[in-house]
Amino acid sequence: MKKKRIIFILFLFILCIPDLRAQSYIGVKGGVNIPFVNFTDFVTDYRFSTGINTTPYFSLTYRYMHHPVVGVQAEIAYSAKGWQQNTFDQTGTIQTNAVRTDINYLEVPIYMHIALGKSNLKFNIDAGLYVAYAISTERTIQTDQDLDRVVLQYNIDTDNRGDFGLTMGGGVSYEFPFGIIQLEGSFKTGFANILPRNPITAENPAVSTNQVPSVNISYYLPLSKKKSSEK
Repeated sequence: MKKKRIIFILFLFILCIPDLRAQSYIGVKGGVNIPFVNFTDFVTDYRFSTGINTTPYFSLTYRYMHHPVVGVQAEIAYSAKGWQQNTFDQTGTIQTNAVRTDINYLEVPIYMHIALGKSNLKFNIDAGLYVAYAISTERTIQTDQDLDRVVLQYNIDTDNRGDFGLTMGGGVSYEFPFGIIQLEGSFKTGFANILPRNPITAENPAVSTNQVPSVNISYYLPLSKKKSSEK
């Protein structure tokens, strides 16, 4: 309860300071993830490969520009990650199963935002960190000739739900009278293995980290209008 009061007081503090509001923005972001998982040191009796999915990404954002060029941005996001697994027979010619795994995360990225350009058109560079927590998962079996060869499965109850890593990206934005519209691409690389490895049985890969390229479009609304001298 105390944490909620502190957050509410800080939000009111931001809204009540004109100089701070003039450099603060709230916004929404939506787009498409193209996730995959980095699996390494994993040996099976069958040829194994991973494919690429497309999954949704949505977030509420807050940006504070303490300088016309440099600022900081934070998001609260729904981000779907995962992988598509393809398994073939020992000759490598017949696909025995194709399984899509989606892991849905509540994610909080925090990063530095750099805006380059003197006009309303700006080029942006972002770099920072993210933390995430899996809230649900779904597995879709597309080819089921031999389900015993589904060699990698994610269980949200027993496998790792937490994720963290680096985020980086760039894009272009334009400031209209009604707000800022931004088109961007980003890449998140995870440091946490989503599948725990048993060192004795080695039933999972030594490395199983989320890798997420994405393309998004954002809309930012300033919390107060800039003065004419600031344009």
